Amino acid sequence: MRDTPQIVLGRIRMILASRRACGLAAAAMGLRVQRVIDLAALGCLSPEQALHLSLEAEAMAVCMSPLPSVPCPTSTGI
Repeated sequence: MRDTPQIVLGRIRMILASRRACGLAAAAMGLRVQRVIDLAALGCLSPEQALHLSLEAEAMAVCMSPLPSVPCPTSTGI
């Protein structure tokens, strides 16, 4: 099976759901890939460009660790 932007988007969504990486980064990169898919559908990006941009976004989605899900003792309340 070859990668497509849609397959990459599915993997980013799995990363987000599994909390293996920063949810903020994964959510933002998921939105970016959806935009890439939309631009490709309009003919603004070639399939190769769309895949390249999608794979870049996937790499960004996994490059940051998740933040703690509970307040730490030194939390400032932010």
